[in-house]
Amino acid sequence: MKQPTPRKNNRAWRWIEYALLIIGVGALAIWGGALAVNDIWQRWENRAFDRQVRARQVRQQPPTARAPSVGENALVGRLSIPRLHLSVMVREGTGEGTLGLAVGHIPGTSFPGQPGNVAVAGHRDTLFRSLQKIRDDDIVRFETLGGNYEYRVKSTEIVKPEDVSVLKPGHAPELTLVTCYPFDYFGSAPDRFIVKARQVPRPTPPEADRHADASPPPPPPDRTTKPDPSIKKVSFFLSKNHSRELAPGISLGVTQTDAIDKSVDGWMWVMPDRRTIWLREHNAQDPVIFYGDKDGKKRELLITNVTDSSVAGYLLLPAQ
Repeated sequence: MKQPTPRKNNRAWRWIEYALLIIGVGALAIWGGALAVNDIWQRWENRAFDRQVRARQVRQQPPTARAPSVGENALVGRLSIPRLHLSVMVREGTGEGTLGLAVGHIPGTSFPGQPGNVAVAGHRDTLFRSLQKIRDDDIVRFETLGGNYEYRVKSTEIVKPEDVSVLKPGHAPELTLVTCYPFDYFGSAPDRFIVKARQVPRPTPPEADRHADASPPPPPPDRTTKPDPSIKKVSFFLSKNHSRELAPGISLGVTQTDAIDKSVDGWMWVMPDRRTIWLREHNAQDPVIFYGDKDGKKRELLITNVTDSSVAGYLLLPAQ
């Protein structure tokens, strides 16, 4: 059997190399062209959005938190993360026609300014690629024609595509960003990268401004009232991830604090009743009232201050 000559083998390999090179260059050209089109479209949409905002200001239209009436692919607003230098336009829907040029507001979730969960999805290899560098406490801004809103990143997680529980609303207004994971995966990625952010409350106006046109404030309470001798007040200060006994048979543990929402996760252990009272996203200033099994008398725990690392408050219990 006649063997192929080395020259023919070399020629065949060169043709294979040329073909692979052409395919690679073509793929890069398609990818680069898509990025260029995306960038041009984003710039045009940004200018159009800014014109709409200015026109609204000229007409002196007040912001509104009502749900906008938007159809598929309609403009919702602009989302930005300053630390990541990310600024993208948000449109309604998650179809490929939308996500090919923008990020998409997931239908059925809340809109910015409303209670609930605002969910936005984007491609990991284009507009949402920089999410791989996001950190806790990063600020996310969402500008709409109805108003501007800020969110602070609280956590990230990786879930399966079928796990839609991340879109459920929580007890406070929040924002959820969704993209595919891993970021460097080739093809259809198997997981989803989730960013959870909590809406930052807007600062309240100064006391003088809020009461400028209001009726005079009520007189201060009478400070001469004597404390009830039948009630004992025990003040406490407790660091996060610590526990302590506040009074004989009553212990408090704190596992999580949220200084923005003034909420606490933790537990109370009551003896000799062997009861556990769970505190889950418990709001400060909401008293925890419980009664002794033996004497039937009222006890009350009140958290008065919450920081990122501690809580403070007091416990009221029968004096004896």
